[in-house]
Amino acid sequence: MKKKMISKCGKMRVVLVLTVLSLVLTGAGVSLSKARVASKEQMLSADAPELLFLHRQNDIKSLSSRWNPSAVMDEVREVVLTDRLCRVFAKFPRRIALAEREKLAQMLVDEGKRVDIDPLLLAAVIRVESAFFTGAVSDKGARGLMQVMPTTGEEVARKLGLDWQGPDQLHDVETNVRLGVYYLDWLLDLYAGNYKYALTAYNRGPTNVRHIVRRYGGLTPQFTEYFQKIQQTYQGYL
Repeated sequence: MKKKMISKCGKMRVVLVLTVLSLVLTGAGVSLSKARVASKEQMLSADAPELLFLHRQNDIKSLSSRWNPSAVMDEVREVVLTDRLCRVFAKFPRRIALAEREKLAQMLVDEGKRVDIDPLLLAAVIRVESAFFTGAVSDKGARGLMQVMPTTGEEVARKLGLDWQGPDQLHDVETNVRLGVYYLDWLLDLYAGNYKYALTAYNRGPTNVRHIVRRYGGLTPQFTEYFQKIQQTYQGYL
């Protein structure tokens, strides 16, 4: 028996998208067929008028004006990404409850789309940082899924207009992901889209990265172990 490729948390959305896609294509096919029949009949007439497809509400021209393949493919891609993330989370059943998996997956997809970062890369960062444990606290005090430092969290929360209620707020999934993604996106802007520098700074801090670059002339291999872990995890998810 072949292994199912779609998990339960994404199955219903996949069915919905494919059903809508099928209905639209079927409608387009029926309308096109009617248009061809009408065209043949009119061509048999000596005074055949110019053929127009505007007399029916569901004609082919009307359908094509509402049909947006790009939007449909974006929706399909989001469904596939959400399902893939759910299957990643399923490997950590004691860390992420079943009811929370699709919620977190959808949030990573939405946040990734907003800042133009692959949601699977965000999942790789969370895997390396906290192994998907919302209660994680590092020796230095970083907290939650994306291991955000309280000082960084407070600063970013202020920029986002969020009500900062203290370090414990970083254990809230939605808050932690929003703050962590914003900070990573800010670092990518700081380093002109260089993921090696941005991720190293996410782990070591921008000040330490600046000192390393000044002393060694760049990020030498002994300082990029974290980046390599993220890269390997990300490639595995791909």
